[in-house]
Amino acid sequence: MSTAPSMAATNQNSNQGPVTGNSETSGLDSEIQLVSSLAKLQELERKIHELRGFIPQGLLEPLVPIANPDKVSLGNTVAETPQVLRATLDETARARVADVQQFQSLWRDPELTPVWAHVESRIKEANGQLLQPTGKWERDYDVLLEDLAQKEQSKIDERQREDEEAERTKAQSTEGEWKNVLERFVQRDMPGVRVIKDLNETSLAVALVRAGVVFQVKGGSFPGAPISGWEVSSKIAGRSPTKLENAILGCVESRPRKWDLAFLLDMISSYADIKQTPCVKCNRLTDNSAQLPTLRRPQANQQTVDGPARIYTFEALHYGCA
Repeated sequence: MSTAPSMAATNQNSNQGPVTGNSETSGLDSEIQLVSSLAKLQELERKIHELRGFIPQGLLEPLVPIANPDKVSLGNTVAETPQVLRATLDETARARVADVQQFQSLWRDPELTPVWAHVESRIKEANGQLLQPTGKWERDYDVLLEDLAQKEQSKIDERQREDEEAERTKAQSTEGEWKNVLERFVQRDMPGVRVIKDLNETSLAVALVRAGVVFQVKGGSFPGAPISGWEVSSKIAGRSPTKLENAILGCVESRPRKWDLAFLLDMISSYADIKQTPCVKCNRLTDNSAQLPTLRRPQANQQTVDGPARIYTFEALHYGCA
C-alpha cells in the first residue's frame, strides 16, 4: 500500500487538468470514470481515519467497563465471567478484522487499479518524491458522481424516448402494419399460446392454455387514423375474472409501449408457463403469501429477428421481490 500517501495528491492533480498517459492502462478516459475513482479515494481516506481510531478503541471496548465502572452502558456491561469476557473479545476482534477486510476489498477495487498506476507513474516522474497534497479535498466527489450519473441517465432516457417515438411513428405510418405483427407472432407457434383473430375488427383474443386464462386485446384509434394503442381486458362471458387474471392484467395494463402490439403479445405470452416459472430474484415459485410471480420486467437486451421485427423477453418477479 505504498501509494496511500498519494491519495490527496491525486485529488490535487485532478484539478490541474485531464489525465495524460497511456489510455489503455489509465482507464480514466471519461469524466464519470475519473469522478467515480476520486469518490472511491475519498471513501478510502475516510475509512483510513476511521480505522486508525476505531480499531484500537473497538478492540479494547469490552475492557472499558472493567477499568472504568462509570463507562458501563446497556450495550457494554461488565462481563460476568472470564469466559464471557473472552467470547466478547473474540467477537469484537472478528468485527474489526471484517472492517479491515472491507477496506482491503475497496483498496483492491479494479476501478482503482489505473488510479494507483497513474499515481505511481507521477511519483516515478518526480524521481521517487511523494507528491505533496494540499491537505484537503477540493470537492465532494461522491455528490459530484451522483450528479453526473443523473445527467447521464437523463441522456439515456432521452435517447430511448426518441428511439421509441421513431419506432412508433414508423409503425403507425404503415396501414395495417399491426396485422403483419400479429401474423409473425402467430407463425412463431408458441407452446401453450393460442391466438383467436377477429376478421372484421382490430381485436383478438389470446388464450394461455396451461395457465387457464384468456385476454381480450383491442386496438383503439380515431376514425381514419392508425391504431394509437392496445387495450387489454379479461372479461369472459359467463364468469368473473380470476384472481390470477386480475393480477396479470394489472401488470399488463401498466406496461410501457402501449402502441406496440409485438411488445404486448410477447408480454402476455410470457405468462404461458406462470405456474412453472419461478421468480428470477428469489428463485421460488410462490412467495410467503403463496402468490405466483405475476410481475414482468422487460430484459434490457432484446433480440431482433426478421429485419425490423423484434422479440421481447421478460423476467418473472414477485411484487415483493421487485
